[in-house]
Amino acid sequence: MKKAIVLSIFCFVSFTSFAQRYAVVDLQYILNKLPEYANADTTLQLMQMKWQKEVDSSKHYADSLSNRFDAEKYMLADELKSKRQIEVDNAEKRVMYLQTKYFGYKGELFQQREKLVQPIQNKIYSVIQQMALKNGWDLVFYKNADTGLLYSDPKLDKSDAVLEALGVKTK
Repeated sequence: MKKAIVLSIFCFVSFTSFAQRYAVVDLQYILNKLPEYANADTTLQLMQMKWQKEVDSSKHYADSLSNRFDAEKYMLADELKSKRQIEVDNAEKRVMYLQTKYFGYKGELFQQREKLVQPIQNKIYSVIQQMALKNGWDLVFYKNADTGLLYSDPKLDKSDAVLEALGVKTK
């Protein structure tokens, strides 16, 4: 009987020493509460609208050239027809170029987002890391739609504590 009790205590102590402490943070909630993120987001939206207008204008021009060419191509001489076709092709290439330049992979919007938002994210990650070390958290989960975290106890959500560490009042 004594052996069974000692073995039970030993197993309990062993299992509790392997227990991990963890926390949950909602990164989108934190970002939405930060004024500098709101400013960066507004700046990015304005840039995006400006660039989208330029792309739309270029697309409209390319479409009008194409429509005009389609309406007139049967009446044009071969030389003029090929010249107009080249104009249409160049206008369409310009649209593709602008879309890629502004909205493509490593495009202007991506670079500006990296420039404006990355420092904010780095600051948040740094605070989370410091809090994890200070509070002995072994794991920190991000609570959003992509993580697959179906449920977490609200007392484990440390988003407000992160905001306070960043100097933002939550209440």
